[in-house]
Amino acid sequence: MRASHIASEIAIIISVVCVVDASAHHSFAPHFDSSKPVSIDGTVTEYEGRNPHSYLHIAAADENGRTREYVCESHGVTQLTRNGIRPDMFKAGTKVRVTGSQSRHSPYMCFFDSVEFADGRKLSVNGPTGGSRPAASVAAPRKDIFGTWLLAPIPNRSTSGPQPMMQFLTPAGQKAVAAYDPFRDDPTFRCDPVGIRRVWGAPATPLEIARQGRDIVLRHEWMDVRRVVHMNLTEHPKTGARSSLGHSIGRFDGDTLVIDTANFVPGVVNQYVEQPGQPTRGLLHSSALRSVERVRLDAARQRLVVEVDFVDPEFFTQPFPRATLEYAPSDLRIEPFNCSPLGLTGTLRK
Repeated sequence: MRASHIASEIAIIISVVCVVDASAHHSFAPHFDSSKPVSIDGTVTEYEGRNPHSYLHIAAADENGRTREYVCESHGVTQLTRNGIRPDMFKAGTKVRVTGSQSRHSPYMCFFDSVEFADGRKLSVNGPTGGSRPAASVAAPRKDIFGTWLLAPIPNRSTSGPQPMMQFLTPAGQKAVAAYDPFRDDPTFRCDPVGIRRVWGAPATPLEIARQGRDIVLRHEWMDVRRVVHMNLTEHPKTGARSSLGHSIGRFDGDTLVIDTANFVPGVVNQYVEQPGQPTRGLLHSSALRSVERVRLDAARQRLVVEVDFVDPEFFTQPFPRATLEYAPSDLRIEPFNCSPLGLTGTLRK
């Protein structure tokens, strides 16, 4: 079938989703242009059902009638399956129409937000209602922080754009930022969970807070993260192992769980930072990063409230502004994420 043009400046293309809200795992804007919506009719040649992103390959005719392969990126296979878009729907030879937003890197790539089949079924990658929360996420009222939770939608959320902390970099921080290529060096390309704030901000994937003996364990479906908060320790081991998630110790301040984390490796706070007239950069942190998380239940609103404070005296001249996120109770089961590094460069595939 022939690709249809929805925007006059688009030569040929496939449909992609405009994901700048809570359903985008990675920043949308550096890779896709929501002002250039597209649609394509074609035949499935392959479906790569992976996490954190899936890729749908479609054979379709361009405006000159030549058959081309289009590659449409979307959410991870776990999220798509929860929202009714299953891998078995994309067998080779299946006729589909996808719609979404144009890739900034190739006229034959996109991020799709909906798919329509020959029998008339049209499905949204964000679920039956078009929202960013998976179906079946309603759960019984909570009395404390324990249980399974899902990130509440964040209106007009953007994971790129200017970052005020770029103005408070030390010379060491400036040097690190200058040497970092966000399109190549981000730890997610190696399936590393990256860092605490980004783990908390992962949308459409549940997390579980549970007791394990004297410790508290936070399990995030995203990247199969498992954090142990050591409740019987008051100091971090000086010679302990370092990682992107660090070493956590905790205590209760009334009903609030306070988590102190150190022993980080140098990492990435924001994968993409876009500032007018400047190349896309990343916001980085050093191994001197120290974080404090406060986790409490707002029982009246049935929201898990998470506040995250960062201090990094090696890369920044002042502390970070507090980040606040909210989660809703969920009855979703945490599934294996099984991150695949293939295709994780945000459509800059090998």
